[in-house]
Amino acid sequence: MGGGPLFILDMAACALLAAAAACLGRVRGGHVSGAAVLGCLAGLSLPLLRECLLGMSAYALDSTPHLAAAVFGSLAGLAAARLSMRFRGVFYWLDTFGLALAAPVSAVKGAEAGFGLTGALLLGLLSGLAGSLARDMALGDTARAVEEPLYATAAVLGILPAQALLLYGLCRPWQAALAGAAVIALLRFSRRRSGEIL
Repeated sequence: MGGGPLFILDMAACALLAAAAACLGRVRGGHVSGAAVLGCLAGLSLPLLRECLLGMSAYALDSTPHLAAAVFGSLAGLAAARLSMRFRGVFYWLDTFGLALAAPVSAVKGAEAGFGLTGALLLGLLSGLAGSLARDMALGDTARAVEEPLYATAAVLGILPAQALLLYGLCRPWQAALAGAAVIALLRFSRRRSGEIL
């Protein structure tokens, strides 16, 4: 399960989701330790849900790389919270890139595990949204997946080209995931208005 470019993208997604949650938790006035724990929870929600749906719950619970990525991301998020007090948009960048990587990487992993198009799409969507849902529920917010017009929709629209590239064998799995991530990031940033979010 480890090694390779797709694994690196997966670790990056985990770290970015953790950083976004820790950053938002700290900016909202949370204690340093509480924000860090929130970051770890959000970052680890991605692999925990995905691997459980893939039938590999034991791996998800014993994944040292994912834990390390979540801890690193949480610490980075605490530092980013200080930066966000001067520059708006730090959380939005972290959250967008976390979602952009998490959804297509999970969908590609589903396809590699033998899931069909629908199964891989659902796996990518559910796993990609897991971190933000955990974060928003813990903070008592309306989930961005429900509230924002291009959140869950952007995830789906990024997963689809990644799946198409895989289906027709046009590129390697990690390249397909990266292409899907680019679509999600472009969609999210195209909708962003100044002052929309931290």
